[in-house]
Amino acid sequence: MTSDTSARPGAAYRRENRPSVPWTDMFVQGADGKDIRVRVYEPAARPSVTLVWAHGGSWTRGSIEGWHEACAALASLGTARIVSVGYRLAPRWLHPTAVMDIAAATLWAQKNYSHSIFIGGDSAGGTLAAGVALWFRDNGLDLDGQILAYPPLDPECTADSYRESRSFPPRSLLLDAWGEYVGSDTELRGRLYLSPLHAGKLSGLCPVSLIVGSTDPVRDDVEHFVKRLAASSVPVELEISPAVAHGHFLDSSPTNPVHRWIHTRLSNPDQPPATTDGETK
Repeated sequence: MTSDTSARPGAAYRRENRPSVPWTDMFVQGADGKDIRVRVYEPAARPSVTLVWAHGGSWTRGSIEGWHEACAALASLGTARIVSVGYRLAPRWLHPTAVMDIAAATLWAQKNYSHSIFIGGDSAGGTLAAGVALWFRDNGLDLDGQILAYPPLDPECTADSYRESRSFPPRSLLLDAWGEYVGSDTELRGRLYLSPLHAGKLSGLCPVSLIVGSTDPVRDDVEHFVKRLAASSVPVELEISPAVAHGHFLDSSPTNPVHRWIHTRLSNPDQPPATTDGETK
């Protein structure tokens, strides 16, 4: 499955200056011909790295506007151009619509920027980004890496960390969110691009960097994914941080540990993460 990734200025074309970070809204054509809005944050330094970012929001909420301040703050670090994707939301649009919308935006970025292209996201956006990376691999397309912040990866939320953690988000909320995203269709819940944990093999994926809070309910999912990546010889790096809470990406303060982590990961884009066994970096 491929997508025409032509883009044109949106009808509501706007540009705003936030310290050194102008942004522009564009429309990218999705795989089904629908317009997918993206917001491109262009740091003054014109970096040689582009990060295509999928916002969180449990697959059912979140937007370019809701993530604007955080994406602008991340772009203001000057490390990367940020392409924030306004993918279509559940329950109106079920899987794999969001994955393919983000894939279309990523293909567009590759067509327009002749340098390193990374895919990433926070929470549900991280899950979607991981699905996009698998789709790229299966279609013989290259990506330079994945930057994933605390992605939930198991639709059934079976790991111990879901029951032991008292931190946000509660297991009941995540189960409801998964249900709205994939419905009750058993076949749909097992599809490959829904979660990388469903993949029969992970070899051949682009390098993966992950961050998760030490008390986050999705921590076990993330550690399981890291172990499988390492066993498949995929370059992977994990940071487990007591300073990171689920949803921390939305903090637009200069000290945001998730933004600083992303900044560090992208500062040397040609150097892939070292394969780890899931230990804290």
